[in-house]
This record gives sequence, C-alpha cells and structure tokens, in this order.
Amino acid sequence: MTSPGAVGQIDHRTFFAQPDVFPLEFGSRHLDFVPMTADTYRRSIFTDRGRIVTAARTGWRLDTAEVLAEFERSGGRQNPVSYIFHVAHCGSTLLARALDMPQRSLVIREPSVLRQLGAAAATGRGDRPDRAFWHRCLRLTTGLLGRRYASGQPVIVKANVPVNFIIEELMALHDGSTGILLYAGIDDYLPAVLKTPRHRRWVRNVTGDLAGGIGATAGLGDVQLDRLSDAQAAACLWLAQIRRFEHALGQRESLRSLDCIDLFSRPEAVLGAALELSGIPVEQERAADIASGELFSRHAKDPGRPYDRDARLKEMQALSVEMAEEIGEARAWIETIDAGRGAGLPLPRPLVEPRAL
Repeated sequence: MTSPGAVGQIDHRTFFAQPDVFPLEFGSRHLDFVPMTADTYRRSIFTDRGRIVTAARTGWRLDTAEVLAEFERSGGRQNPVSYIFHVAHCGSTLLARALDMPQRSLVIREPSVLRQLGAAAATGRGDRPDRAFWHRCLRLTTGLLGRRYASGQPVIVKANVPVNFIIEELMALHDGSTGILLYAGIDDYLPAVLKTPRHRRWVRNVTGDLAGGIGATAGLGDVQLDRLSDAQAAACLWLAQIRRFEHALGQRESLRSLDCIDLFSRPEAVLGAALELSGIPVEQERAADIASGELFSRHAKDPGRPYDRDARLKEMQALSVEMAEEIGEARAWIETIDAGRGAGLPLPRPLVEPRAL
C-alpha cells in the first residue's frame, strides 16, 4: 500500500491486525495514519489531531479507496469493541481513563475518524451523499479501531457526541460488542455545557452540525434550531441524545445506561460493573483501589488540576444557582416537547442497580 504522500513503509501483514498504525482522520480522498504504541495510546487523553500523543512525528497519507479495497480483500475482519457513548461533560473521560489498564485493555479516546462518520450521518446538509460508501468507511474504521496487541485484550472506544447518532449501526457490526450510555439529567447537563462562552459556542456549533440527526429524532422534526436560546439549544441537544439512547437500549441487549451521578458517587460499583461488561480481567479489589486513588482526585482532562467529587459538587451547586433561570427555561422547553414523559429518565437497563431507599 503506497501513496506519493506516504512516509516510511507499512507492513501489509500486520496493518489490519496490529494497532501500531492508527487512523487519524479522513480527508477528501485520503486517510491519514500515525504511528502509535501501547504507551502512546495510554498517554493520549484524546486521539484527535491536536491532542494525540504519537510514537513519531511523521505518519502516512494513503488513498482511502486503496485502503478500503485492501481491507475488504483481507476479509474485513471485525473484532468486538466496548464503547462508551456519552452526552458530553458528564465524566466519560474519567470513566475511560479508569478502564485503561496496561496489558489488560486498550482504550482509545474520541477517535476523530469515528466522529467524522457520526457527523456525516447527522449532518444538517441533507442525506449522506453515498450511503454504501459511508458504510464501507464505517466498517473500515471499526475494523481498524478493533485491532489489539493481544488476542484476549478488550478494546474500549470512548466516542463523542456525533457518534450517538449511529449507535445502532455500530453495534450491528459485531454481536460481541458492548456499550455504556453515560448521561446526565438536564439539571446537571445544562450548567456543565453552558458554564463559559466557549462551552456555549460548542453547544451552538454541535447543534448546528448535527441538525439533520436532531431533526430525524422522534418528536424533534419541527424544531427550528436557529430560533432557540442557548438554554433551549442545549436542552434540544440533550433531549435528542437521550432519545437516541433510549431507542438504542430497546434494540440492543448488550447496552447499559449509566447516570453520571452514580459514576461520581459510587465509583467502585460502577467500575466493577464496567470492567465486567467490557471483559477486562481485573479483580474487584483493583476496582476499589482505582476508585479511591489519584485518578478520582484529579481533573480527568487536566490531570495536573486537583478536582475530586466534592470539588465537582461544589462547582455544580454554584453554577446551578447562577444559572437557575436558564435551567428553568430549558426544563420548560423540554416539557413542551416531551409532554410529561420526563424524557424517559432514568434510562432503562442500568449498569448498576439504583440505591435502595
């Protein structure tokens, strides 16, 4: 497999079997790859172009059609993948890092190639230009992400928001795949996604990018996104994802829901259940050590910053007071759309059983 822009040589015998050549990003007609090791995967809190830690500064740019053809000629192998789907800003990075254990798991956090395919499926610019080609790219992407260093090593892929619009298509690729659907209630979600101007821009950008997928979600087809306030736009994005989660849970028995409150308040129980679901061979005592250790006392995206459960709770309480009017506005908007259903919360099939009252 060669390309005028390729740097170095790729071993064809291991390309579709070993994860040392990572698919970074789709271009117009090409796919960029970078060299990785087990250590650089672990050090990459995210695997997008700006934040991935690679094994070398140079990579490979290959023709997408050529990679697809070789993948399909090789048999198009699909390994099971354990996914973390989430609504954003609800502890998904913390959960993914907690499940990242040398030699026992391979964790890939927010791969851009998967986000690109989710965004393409939920674009506001009409239907996919070529559904068959899109699905071939999806199979290639999951085939590449599912590679592992050892045959029994589970692969965990932490997705991001656009991927929530293709959950069922992903899960259909291998019967052995599993997934955790991590969510927050609207009272926790709204302060988290609107707390700074940068967060508000994120809500507007993502909502606009995913307008097609939001509009295709049950009950949201008539929503005019450009007429919504920040609070209403955040509520709309949240409700679309919750409904997608609810529908996926009804279709796939290998999916489990997780309220982020349980992750923060019951980390040992959550980790034990997540380890079991993902097939990671770790003793319960190890889960307890992680839950009480350094990881849960630092900010997951900024490990140099102290940030434990109490600090998060204090921050959220202050934001809830500051944003009480917008939270009320969001709840009122949801009520007009949701007609008293309570957005279907709590979601069914929980990863951990609710606390006894």
